[in-house]
Amino acid sequence: MVSMSALHSLTAEMHTGFLTLAFACIVIVGLSQVVLHYRHKAPKRFSTWAQNIRGYAEAAGFVGAVGGFIGLILSGVTGMYAWPSDALFSSPVVMNKILLTVFGTVMWGVVVFTRAHFGRGLWSSRSLSVFYVSFTFAAFMTVGLAGSLGAHLTVGESVLDPVWSIAGVDIGTTLALGLVIAIAASLVSLGVVLATVVYARYKRLDTYRVGPASCQNFFKCSDNTVVMNDFSGK
Repeated sequence: MVSMSALHSLTAEMHTGFLTLAFACIVIVGLSQVVLHYRHKAPKRFSTWAQNIRGYAEAAGFVGAVGGFIGLILSGVTGMYAWPSDALFSSPVVMNKILLTVFGTVMWGVVVFTRAHFGRGLWSSRSLSVFYVSFTFAAFMTVGLAGSLGAHLTVGESVLDPVWSIAGVDIGTTLALGLVIAIAASLVSLGVVLATVVYARYKRLDTYRVGPASCQNFFKCSDNTVVMNDFSGK
């Protein structure tokens, strides 16, 4: 019978691969949109490359985000059973890893929801596309922090250690939160999420759909739409 530790390793590798793919593809699409926006000031071949790669990267990014989000949930479930219950709550480092994992899962859920709700039309709004790319970056960094903590807990080191060394951060102690602080942070985050949902329902934001008009109205700005052209196959 396969142990929970083995399943946890499998799901951790799965969400790492999917989320790395999603992050890379979403950034590529964002850069492609910038190139197309300034297409009159750049060599024509750059615009051609951007338009050709953008459609494939956009679809792959969405698939990767969905797969990574599911993988994060499965990784959290298997991780809870892979570790002894007393070890889960006796170490502030372990609790901090759990907290960062929960934050990362919620943030990637927002990424998936944003893309699923607005579709490819989100790229037609400069403000919404900037939010989408920026939030994806924050979600990826949060999961990366959680993964680095996990590596320190299991093998005592992480591939991100050179980064922490340059930043002067001890990943095993600096980010460790006490129980009271961790609970408070979780409650505040939950309150923010609930308040956002209530506000969205009050403003009937669930009725907004794909398209430049809805995106611009949602963000209440007068941006000109970012170049879209034919996003169906290229």
